[in-house]
This record gives sequence, C-alpha cells and structure tokens, in this order.
Amino acid sequence: MAAAGLVLLAGCGGSSSGAPRATPTPAKPAEVVFFQRQGAAGATLDTLTVRADGGATLQKRYGGAGGRFKELRLKSGELAHVKRDLTRLPSGGSLTRGSPPPGGAQYLLRVGDRTLTGREGGIAPAARPLVRRLDGYIDGIGVHAVKTTTSTHRP
Repeated sequence: MAAAGLVLLAGCGGSSSGAPRATPTPAKPAEVVFFQRQGAAGATLDTLTVRADGGATLQKRYGGAGGRFKELRLKSGELAHVKRDLTRLPSGGSLTRGSPPPGGAQYLLRVGDRTLTGREGGIAPAARPLVRRLDGYIDGIGVHAVKTTTSTHRP
C-alpha cells in the first residue's frame, strides 16, 4: 500500500517535461447477448459473448482436455440479425416448448437483466433463429475472422 502511495506521489509535481502519461484503456463495447451451450458433444461448455461493435468472445472448455479462447469478428450484417432476433424472444425465462428428448445440448441466454434457458430439440419457434445463429457462431458459421486464439493445452 505504501509503495502504491509513493508511485502516486512520484507522479505529482509542477513539471510536466518528459513525464510519461498513462494511456487510458479503451472501454470494451457493450455486451449485446451472452450465450452458453453445454453438453453439445460430451463434456463441453461453450460460451459466446456478442458485443455492440460486431466483435465476439468465444470460450470453449472441454473437461480435462483444456480450453480454447478466441476473439472473433462477425460477418457484415450479422449483428443486425442478432438484434432483430433478440426482439422476437418469448417472454418469460424459458426458450423451451414441449418436452425435448433427453441428451441434447442445454442453452443459457442472457440479454441485459433477462436470463433464459432451453434444451435442444424443444426450442420455441420464436427463439429458434437466434439460437441457431448463436450456435452457428460457436461452430464458425457467420464469423468473418478470428482475431486472436489462445488455449490452455498445446497439441
């Protein structure tokens, strides 16, 4: 704590000659939607966050096999489709309609302060376009470019 105070004091003074200035970190664009797919192919947990600038963060976790993390850029026009599809979501907290078969993927969708959940094979018709679109981004469909890739395990 004392060291932090000394660093702050060291920057104070009447002279501005040659003193480096801190570059502010740009704010990350607002989150449009958070989407999670669990159990699509075994012990998987895939999450996707789509941002207002058309960028997205993809995280794929595979139990003991580690994880893959990517920064994506969506194709032109995709963000507009996502926003349109968001307006069609059913009211309430469920994306599921009926009784889906067991064993499929489970979905979680967060938009603002709303959280909706659903199961593969029983997604309500109004939510299907958005779920298909976000599911596709996880699989690389509708993605213009992968900006960065990192992983916890190297082959």
